[in-house]
Amino acid sequence: MEQTQVMEFAKEMAVGFKAAKSYPPGHPVMEKFVNNTMAKIAQFLTELPEFSMYFFEKTIIFQDLRIDVVKNPAVLSLLETLRKNEINSLTFNVGIQVEDIKNLYEVISTPKLKVKQYGDAAAMLRSKGTEKVKINAIKFGVQTGTTNTTKIEPENGYTGILESIKKLEDLVGKGISMLDMKNKLETMTKDIEEIPEDAWQPYSESVAKILENLPSDHRIEILQGIELRPFVLKLFSNLSDETLVKLIVTMTEHQKKGEVKNVLNVLGKNKFSNIMPTLKEKIPDLYEYLARIGLLLSEKMSSTISKDDLRISIRPYYNMLDSQNTQIREEGLRSLITLADRFTGQKNYELVKEIVSRISLAIAQESVNEVIFNLIDDLIRLYQTSKAHNQDKLCLSILEPFRKIVGRGELSQTHKKKIIKFFSETGNPVVLPMLFSFLRESDIYPDVRAAIVKFGNDAVTEALLMLKDAEDYSLRMKLIDIIKNIGEYGIKALVDNLGISEWYLRRNIILILGEIGDKSVIDHMVPLLEDKEDRVRLELVKAFAKLEYEKGLIKALNDSSVEVKAEALRGLRKKISVETVQELLSLFKKKGDAIHIELLKIIAEKKITKAAESIAEFLQSLELRDDSTAQSLKELGVTTLYKLDADNTKILLKGFTLSKDKMLANLAVAALKRVT
Repeated sequence: MEQTQVMEFAKEMAVGFKAAKSYPPGHPVMEKFVNNTMAKIAQFLTELPEFSMYFFEKTIIFQDLRIDVVKNPAVLSLLETLRKNEINSLTFNVGIQVEDIKNLYEVISTPKLKVKQYGDAAAMLRSKGTEKVKINAIKFGVQTGTTNTTKIEPENGYTGILESIKKLEDLVGKGISMLDMKNKLETMTKDIEEIPEDAWQPYSESVAKILENLPSDHRIEILQGIELRPFVLKLFSNLSDETLVKLIVTMTEHQKKGEVKNVLNVLGKNKFSNIMPTLKEKIPDLYEYLARIGLLLSEKMSSTISKDDLRISIRPYYNMLDSQNTQIREEGLRSLITLADRFTGQKNYELVKEIVSRISLAIAQESVNEVIFNLIDDLIRLYQTSKAHNQDKLCLSILEPFRKIVGRGELSQTHKKKIIKFFSETGNPVVLPMLFSFLRESDIYPDVRAAIVKFGNDAVTEALLMLKDAEDYSLRMKLIDIIKNIGEYGIKALVDNLGISEWYLRRNIILILGEIGDKSVIDHMVPLLEDKEDRVRLELVKAFAKLEYEKGLIKALNDSSVEVKAEALRGLRKKISVETVQELLSLFKKKGDAIHIELLKIIAEKKITKAAESIAEFLQSLELRDDSTAQSLKELGVTTLYKLDADNTKILLKGFTLSKDKMLANLAVAALKRVT
């Protein structure tokens, strides 16, 4: 073993130890480091049945090597922790499992006091059932060869694999028949697959080197005839470029599409990139072939060939868009969307622009709605990727065909909901007119509202524009409801439009601001007390009541409109002071039945006894009226008067018993009976 290999293993242990302190066992991050450590150990155990590492101050001793780790802080920290936990050496044996590595990391990251509960670190590790890793199994000293102080027999499975690899190497040298060689390789493959997959790599490298010593034709014949088990595919990734090219070409000649796809899928990017130029020479119409077997969509493929070749490779998908078969058209679109998404991530915007243009045109021309709506989730993903890369023009191109699609009358409710979801996910205000067009359909209104509300201020502006021309009452109510649901996020847009010329829009804006309840808008609303339209001022007073703006309500008592004054009184009812009510008693002398009703209610609630004479004067003014409103006022006035129970209540009521107004006289008589 070379010093660099030992140091790399020590570094892996160091980062694994650091992760063990931060993540619990089983966490994905921890699993990654455990697997990496296992792979490093497997490389050692392909050459040694066991190996040990001794730690002395700032030095690692491995066989006859002394490695100074003072320049590596991570490894130095690991050694310091091991020293504190009285761990002087680690021994690893063939047969080690991933679970053993997990247990080791748990032990070395455990505080010393907790370790002492088991006796020592070695005992704690044994208590977890780990036997193939030993702590402090060797004594200090430079090791020569393998460890002598601990002799453990490897498990039969691992020993058998190592022996099989050695025999395979011997057989290649002797030149046995291809059938025997193939059988031997298949048997060994099954044996290797019995051990954890993360330990396959060193065996794969060893077998690949042995096979490369076979004559080329024999090598290819054996490899293409063997069952493509998981380890065999792993093995292919370690073959030479020349062998891989010959193998893939032979497979294509024998129409083994599935096998070609499986082999190419397991190759790393570098290996894939190395063999592509030669494959292009050897296989006519390579890209069409790869498209047919579904490989052009792989990121590995698209990132390892030239831009010109990339354009050529996409043509098969363009051709699919012209197919008479709906499934083929759908698959072609899905493939192009996937490619556009990937190329956007790779910042190949020029090519993406071309692809998205074809996608947009194809969607606009697609006559089968099902094809389009099966792709909505794919389009959302592409849109979000384009948005994340600030490709605004691409985003607009993706949305463009839906202007036409929304106008189609034959869309089902399901399809409409999918479009609404798509528009909502984009967050782009350009979709708002299309979303608002769905408001006339009550069955999907909750979905439309939920989507529109997400747009905040932009949606308010659009809603107000639509509200201008909305003659349908149901539509107007939906628009108002939407703006109300946007709430505080739409306040700015509402305030900005308070001066709009249409009175009904001003009224609706005031109504919504009152419903939202944000008092910061009050100063912007006060000037509307001078609005020339009574209905606007009436709504303003209602809003002031909801916002608890007493000053505005009091100002409104001077309004020229009786209804506005009455509404102002109604709004003041709960908070108005007795003193203020007394100042308002003069309202009884002015016209306005609605005002008088509200004033009487307030007096009754507040029990303002000083109002008794004003009420009596008001009742006298009603003696010549016999309309229904006057009758209600008389009844309310007399009831309020006797409830006040003022000092002069009886006197005032007795006076009304003599009234020529029979109703008023009868009410007074009845009230006197209750007073006495």
